Amino acid sequence: MASHDELELTAALEADLAPLGDALAHAFGFPPEEAKLWFERSGIENIRTLKRGGRLCGGLIEIPMAQWFGGRSVSMMGVAGVGVFTEERGRGVAAQLMLSMLRESRARGFALSTLYPATVSLYRRVGYERAGARFSIAFDPRACEVARVPEITIAEVRETPEDVVALYAATARRCPGFLDRGPYVWTRVSKPRGHVTKTFTASHGGVLEGYVVLSHTSAGDSTNVLVTDLAATTSRAARAILRLLVEYRSLATVVKWHGGPSDLFTNLLPERHHEISLTDYFMVRVVDVARALSARGWPLGASGALTLEVKDASMPENSGLYTLELEGGEGKVAAGERAGAPRVTITERGLAALYTGHAPAHVLADAGWLEADDTARALLDAWFGGPYPVMRDFF
Repeated sequence: MASHDELELTAALEADLAPLGDALAHAFGFPPEEAKLWFERSGIENIRTLKRGGRLCGGLIEIPMAQWFGGRSVSMMGVAGVGVFTEERGRGVAAQLMLSMLRESRARGFALSTLYPATVSLYRRVGYERAGARFSIAFDPRACEVARVPEITIAEVRETPEDVVALYAATARRCPGFLDRGPYVWTRVSKPRGHVTKTFTASHGGVLEGYVVLSHTSAGDSTNVLVTDLAATTSRAARAILRLLVEYRSLATVVKWHGGPSDLFTNLLPERHHEISLTDYFMVRVVDVARALSARGWPLGASGALTLEVKDASMPENSGLYTLELEGGEGKVAAGERAGAPRVTITERGLAALYTGHAPAHVLADAGWLEADDTARALLDAWFGGPYPVMRDFF
């Protein structure tokens, strides 16, 4: 039992939902009734509250899932809806809320935590750092001609079939930063707030090769097509999906999806008349250093060892010496230092940005988050570098 002045992280009770929803609505500027739907989608079991002597001070929504790095799914606790009651602001309550959640997540076996920040400074104080981005890709279908692909069959399907989920996973694993989605995020794909979607599959000979989930909405005298998800395993399926999107041009003036600037569909657009814009940065926190380094994938040709000295100011349980050894795409982590191995000293924020491939070693060194000689920096870039980490989903 916590003392009267002690802050305690607890599972939300039914009685907590209305006042917490009202606080989140005020903090984020949406109608209070929308909080009920948000909580229903997340599930009360994933809502955490921070209380002082039994009095509600704030709360957040946990989204247990995973994230793809190096072709492997790494356990990740997503975080959304972080809010503190107005009278509790400026007292360190939000930081305590986050650190309590992070320690519980570590105890539950999560390697990472990821969120989209409403403010950067708070999350940096508890060890998160910018670690990737979400881009929007938009084009005018009236200025884009894509040939028909007669060998591909386009069909509308209901809900989200299992083969669509499997195809997403097969393509997402190649994209650092993409989510290994759970039910909460899949619901946001098929039933985004304020939109009605349709899902279309692209098949060849009865075999699924791609799909697209989209919403077609009025925009005054014209319409917009918002794509909440799309994926393809072949060029012909991707081109057929682009053709489907272009066919909305009789009314639509904008087709838009989210992802990265070098994704398959962006590269297949036949003209330069499209706009790629940075929408958001996401932030990552390494919750368990050894688990995170062991879980992700590594370049197949990489081999050798290095010693990481991690200095974690807000979760000192992560601090210490780790030896990372790579062989054949596998990473093994041991406590302590390897004699003769290159040595790197890194902060928790530097490790987050390095882990995802968001920032090269020299940038982290210039920021004061990493210390290493030129040999060690080159090794870090070779091991952690790759396609820029991006995310299609917002949560």
